[in-house]
Amino acid sequence: MNRFSANWFDGQTSRLHSVTVERLDAGRIRLFGDGVDREATVVDLRITPRLARTARTIEFPDGARLLVSDHPVLDAWFPSEDRMQRVVDRLERHAHAIAASIVLCLATAAVTFTWGVPWMSDRIAAQIPASVEDKLGDEVLGQLDRLLGFEPSELDAERQQALRARFVNLAKDLPGAARYRLELRHAPTISANALAVPGGVVVVTDELVELFVGDRELDAEVAHELGHQEHRHALRQTLRSSFVLVIAALFTGDVSSASTIVVAIPTMLLQSHYSRGFEEEADSFAFDALAQRDVSPAWFGSAIRKLTEQQEDGDSDLAYLSSHPSHAARIASAQSDGVAFLAAHPELARVTPDY
Repeated sequence: MNRFSANWFDGQTSRLHSVTVERLDAGRIRLFGDGVDREATVVDLRITPRLARTARTIEFPDGARLLVSDHPVLDAWFPSEDRMQRVVDRLERHAHAIAASIVLCLATAAVTFTWGVPWMSDRIAAQIPASVEDKLGDEVLGQLDRLLGFEPSELDAERQQALRARFVNLAKDLPGAARYRLELRHAPTISANALAVPGGVVVVTDELVELFVGDRELDAEVAHELGHQEHRHALRQTLRSSFVLVIAALFTGDVSSASTIVVAIPTMLLQSHYSRGFEEEADSFAFDALAQRDVSPAWFGSAIRKLTEQQEDGDSDLAYLSSHPSHAARIASAQSDGVAFLAAHPELARVTPDY
């Protein structure tokens, strides 16, 4: 067979012409039918690569095109010089190769997202200058104020000053203490909440302050957020989430979705979508920080218990514990450390929370 049928577009109009294409001598082809009669040299034409059995396009120098079904004679007329293209074409025609490629892609994706993204994000976070992280933190804090309705704290000036003094006491002697600062916000839409923002900012809502009768529970929550700051969890988690969005955009071809990264950061931080390892690191840091200041780690368990009770009462979906893992286990861990603390400091038994 030395001819086949195809659809011809002249490159000037959208009209389709049904034509017959045949091979002539000396490397030329002829197409004729439906008012078309034209010859061309094969070496002047360009054919699109084969993709399974989809239609292929033969392009002419003047912009005209032939739309051709995957006809057997095309390989003889237009022999491919691209070895890789020939290999890919053969693989696309074998079901086992397709199945193997799907399995390989899924396995690669699993390894990338489980180990590759966290490893790469942590390496990059370690190289980001503090000044850059500070600018990111200021931007995120501004978005929290604008998008989530954060307002200036309504606590009286004396109370705010006292809370800032306690914060300074908790943060002193830490490597990043000079960059850490406490931001108080009135945020009725999200109720009691605390979060670490990149750049050393710890945000505490008035509602969280008012939830606790004493300040030791608040100190425990702030110490936990300082743990996130010390380990740069906010920045590392932001990078991890960003990589996931960017990789997904590359796979789907929707690069515009990557622009949602910056907008999504405040919500991600608010809902505390940290890994279990990050939360355990921050908890451990809080227990040690409290113990070093003669405060029982059990106060952290007391704080978590009150937050849990508040959430169970039907408070906002953005409540502090909405995405923290296994708060029951965290309470048990705090109580266990509290028992060890009490054994080492029996004289402080009177300031240990009563469960």
